[in-house]
Amino acid sequence: MSRSESGFTLIEVMVALAIFAVMAGAIALANTQNLRAARQIEEQSDARWVNQNVLAELRLSALPDAGDVLTRSATFNGREWTVQLDVSAVEMPLLGPPLRHVVLSARLASDSNDSPPADRLIAVLGAP
Repeated sequence: MSRSESGFTLIEVMVALAIFAVMAGAIALANTQNLRAARQIEEQSDARWVNQNVLAELRLSALPDAGDVLTRSATFNGREWTVQLDVSAVEMPLLGPPLRHVVLSARLASDSNDSPPADRLIAVLGAP
């Protein structure tokens, strides 16, 4: 039997398998990173919706007092959220009644209060 008819050597097969393993690992890592980024974008998007819903409720209710730090709970997209509202006064005589500067910070209810919020929304409210 001649050399050309003997097939692949063990070394050639091992090199091919090593190349395949490196490529498979790189693809798996890229896929994991993409899934993590997609999950983070979904969480940020949901948090923005939660903040906007809470802000709409605030606009329909009585103006909160300056200096208040309020906490609201909300359910959105099958998950529980906690929204912290920091309220401060804005005095601008030209605009009429007092205004309130409100910072809404939404995070998943399962997250600790030390973790950064998934979304932060800043708004100015006036008397309804």
